[in-house]
Amino acid sequence: MCEMTRDRLRDVFAATASSLLLLPLLLLPAVVGSSADNVTVFRCCGRGEMLDPTDVHGPCALLPTTLPPDFVPVIFDVTSNQFLNPNEPPPAYWNLVHERPPCRPAMFLPAAIPHDAPRFVSFLNGTLLAQHWPKNLMVDPGLYCLDRAGALVCLPDEPNKTKKCCGPSAVYSETNGGCEFSGRHDTADLPEDITSGFPRCDDDAYILSGRINESHWPVSGVWPAGGQLRTADGGTLQPREYCLERVLEDTQEPRTWTVFTCAPRHGVDHVTKSYREDIRFTLYPLGLLLSVFFLAVTLVASCMLPSTYHVLHWKCQVNHVGCLLVGDLCLAFVQLSGDSLRGPLCVFTAIVMHFVFLAAFFWLNTMCFNIWWTFRDLRPANLDKGQEACRLRLYQLYAWGVPLVIATLAAVLDRIPPDQYMSLIRPKFGEHRCWFYGDAEVLSYFYGPIGILLMMNLTLFAATARELTCGLWRTEVVKSTSERATLGRVCLKLVIVMGITWVVDVLSWVIGGPDYVWYLTDLMNALQGVLIFIVVGCQPQVWMAVRRMWCLRTDNPSDGGNARSSTSNAMPSTVNESTLSKPVE
Repeated sequence: MCEMTRDRLRDVFAATASSLLLLPLLLLPAVVGSSADNVTVFRCCGRGEMLDPTDVHGPCALLPTTLPPDFVPVIFDVTSNQFLNPNEPPPAYWNLVHERPPCRPAMFLPAAIPHDAPRFVSFLNGTLLAQHWPKNLMVDPGLYCLDRAGALVCLPDEPNKTKKCCGPSAVYSETNGGCEFSGRHDTADLPEDITSGFPRCDDDAYILSGRINESHWPVSGVWPAGGQLRTADGGTLQPREYCLERVLEDTQEPRTWTVFTCAPRHGVDHVTKSYREDIRFTLYPLGLLLSVFFLAVTLVASCMLPSTYHVLHWKCQVNHVGCLLVGDLCLAFVQLSGDSLRGPLCVFTAIVMHFVFLAAFFWLNTMCFNIWWTFRDLRPANLDKGQEACRLRLYQLYAWGVPLVIATLAAVLDRIPPDQYMSLIRPKFGEHRCWFYGDAEVLSYFYGPIGILLMMNLTLFAATARELTCGLWRTEVVKSTSERATLGRVCLKLVIVMGITWVVDVLSWVIGGPDYVWYLTDLMNALQGVLIFIVVGCQPQVWMAVRRMWCLRTDNPSDGGNARSSTSNAMPSTVNESTLSKPVE
């Protein structure tokens, strides 16, 4: 077939299936004369079998009993400008042979994708027109096999171009040991002239040898035309020696490209640790469980303070700590479960975490507002019980209601079929992990709202700090060094309340970079329950309550602190620290 005809076919195939009406004009000179010759076409599986959708390169799976056992490929006849009847056998000169194409691994093209053009079309002469990203190819018989699920196609070797291992709309699954269709066209940070396919290895053995910008770097610091990679041991990988792909089970954020190479070559003596062997996924769950314990102790300490438990600040704090406790417990469960947590339970856990972590941030916001309200006036009036109860109900309506609306909206949108309302950003709970699918989803439903809340909290902190450092210093209220030290401690606790570690955590998500740069902040976030206990649970009032319980000591009412409104003249004896740990990737 002449190159002119091939190029024109590639342009036609990029359009919808209706473009097939033009194929007779394009293909007639090339295929009419050869249609009567015997044609040998490979079928990927035998009678009563089909490719396993979870592992297309593995053994064939048994065909569902609802489908006929004999597979009839879809064939387009350019002379009649129509497809052959799928209920009739192929032409007599077609010889269907059960065999896979000679390349390993072959590229998988799904048979049909909703609202998209067909991925391949076979013709009477045995030629296959394959939609191979970023261009379309004409594939000769013997270099592909057909199946109900799709086609396995051998791709031409393009040694000077970087490859995406699984093609444009698929990712690699360590669990299944192969590519899985994702439906998401992800080529972020890759060269414009990238193609697809695995490197050609003699023994078909591949290893996940590292990640871009962690163990492998573009030679020039950016993607050069040649696509060479520099390895950690000083070696160089040529484009034909590696491919890049996302790994389905890789939960780190920001998502990076994993480098696949032939094993063992290029100075790689061992396989780079997978996500399951990463030290972070051992330390973080332990830190989260430790946080859960200390958060539970903090709640118990709050309940041991009958003289201050009814104060508005403490009630907000109990709700905040309770949300963090449930969220950290779910997050530790997800981290410890690893790949075994899938399906409805994974989705349910993600929805619960989304709601409780959002609620924790909204309760933090109410505490920041309440603290600002306390110090906005140097001598505010006390609230009676009715006013305090009314304000608490407003806080509850805000701190529970808004997260419930956001989480419910996300859960409802997540149930919308992917082929409907494609402009909407669906959370895609459980598709990549037991959390949001990727950056766009987590930004829309989680980081976006909490970013707004953190900005509000920082604004409230600035206003509160101004009152403390400017207003009170100029009055006669604070004169002694001890009183000034108390104000300094209040300011320090307010900084912790505003969630500085969460601000750093969001920056780590935005800026990215090597994981080890952010290990310390991530670990601090995992241990935030311990920090909350130190700030909240280790207060003099708590120790007094413990002594009263265990020593049966009768204290003077002034020892435990008189019950007061959160807007009293006296400064609160404790201010909550409330940094929160985000889900780890």
